[in-house]
Amino acid sequence: MRQLKTLCTAGACVIASYVAPTFAASSNADAAEPGSWGVNVQTPYRGPALIKLNVQWVRVAIGWKKIESTSAGHYDWTDADKLLNYYLDNGFHVLCNLNLEQISPAYAGQSANQRVVLKAIANWMGATALRYKGKGIVWELGNEPETFPMGNYWNHADTYAQMAKAAASAIKHSDSSAKVAALSIAWMDRGFATKALAAGLLDGGNIDYLSFHGYHRKTLEPESGLVDDVTWLREQAAANSGGKTPPDVIDSEDGYAILPFESPKVNTSWRTSVYTEDAQAAYLARHYLEEMYLRIPISIWYKDMFGDHGFSLYYADEKDPRGLRPSGRIYGALAELLPDNPAAMQNTQFSVAVKAKTSASDAAKALAFARAAVSQDPQLIVRSFLRLNAAGQRVLVIGAWNAIEAFDGKILASRTFNGTQVSEKWRDVTPNDPVSIPSRITIGSMNSVSIKSTRVITFQHGDATARNGTLEPTTEGKTIDLTLTSTPTMVDITFTGGPVAPSDLRVAQ
Repeated sequence: MRQLKTLCTAGACVIASYVAPTFAASSNADAAEPGSWGVNVQTPYRGPALIKLNVQWVRVAIGWKKIESTSAGHYDWTDADKLLNYYLDNGFHVLCNLNLEQISPAYAGQSANQRVVLKAIANWMGATALRYKGKGIVWELGNEPETFPMGNYWNHADTYAQMAKAAASAIKHSDSSAKVAALSIAWMDRGFATKALAAGLLDGGNIDYLSFHGYHRKTLEPESGLVDDVTWLREQAAANSGGKTPPDVIDSEDGYAILPFESPKVNTSWRTSVYTEDAQAAYLARHYLEEMYLRIPISIWYKDMFGDHGFSLYYADEKDPRGLRPSGRIYGALAELLPDNPAAMQNTQFSVAVKAKTSASDAAKALAFARAAVSQDPQLIVRSFLRLNAAGQRVLVIGAWNAIEAFDGKILASRTFNGTQVSEKWRDVTPNDPVSIPSRITIGSMNSVSIKSTRVITFQHGDATARNGTLEPTTEGKTIDLTLTSTPTMVDITFTGGPVAPSDLRVAQ
């Protein structure tokens, strides 16, 4: 995302002058099935700084314009070799965007001849896959085609679909084991996706993933649109796959800008902008917990280093004494807590529910007093995951938060839409505001398990604090009392035993 998009969110965080948190030891993820933790690389060749963050995927780009720059069919791989091999050699999984924002100079004189240009693109992508055959790279076909249309090409979804089908076929012909991601749509652009699928994008059966960019739709709370959007795209993929296994959905770019406090936001994209680092960190945590719950196998955060309206996980680079932003520290901590492939961490054994301990009447009064700060229903959200640690023990990891827009002692008082701008006013938090909600998490189906340890991990401006937690037995299961804020609180429960046979339980969260 090279353009500043504007979307908003509320609550999460992680570790300060980055000292690796003493979380439960993680199992070694299967090399073929890594976790979802990725970052969009804008400052290349900083592998150790990304390893410090527990990054598993990098999204990098190589451009048609630069590789086939002098004459048709002549490819200069010098820079691409250096970039891709650096990350592969350092153990990262690579999502490579095959960038088509600008036409190759070799075809500039034929830009109006669509047939020639599309064939050249397919040839280049096939040659790329052949050069890096067997290296496990996921090839993403273009970046935000409706935003960067290469003249008048990709803003026509049927033209994009025509290119993608031919390119995916060429890639698979060169390397049958290669994975291909198509769409790379800005936001969840349902109109573009619908048209591309209707134009036969999936007809060849060579698309493995449909990628979208998780900058949330402007009418929704930060992470609340993800379930609806991802479910919709998966349904569209299934409906257009001709009875074959449909491609899965990945999020190849998402993030939040930081604007000066109470400065106007752009109406078309105000939900990508926040006013504080704590808000940015909170929304990162909520976003990842939601996408892992949705079993999204790759989730790429924008971006790694050097500002760009505050998007970056590092303030500058790893040499800058400020180090990681709070968002970077929470990224590193959560990636250590939940390192496995999301599909392998789905909790089907323990029911997990959250409820406020406040009376219904008191909660209603508090919400009325807070007014604009909470519009999501339900207000309290919980997500849970089940994994094995390095010792072969089951670990139940729970994340819970309060979907309120309140950070750094301020709470949203009003939001006004005026033409192309959105204006927000924030006020000081009062004791009557439902910012810190005493809550109870109830975990069922735990009668036959032996618990080794329970820890509660909270975050404040990037600092992680872990303490021992206590599970109390009730007739409904075991409970733990927490005070929930807009920044997720994490609970990890380690059992003494290993895996058991999967149950038929469908966990409602």
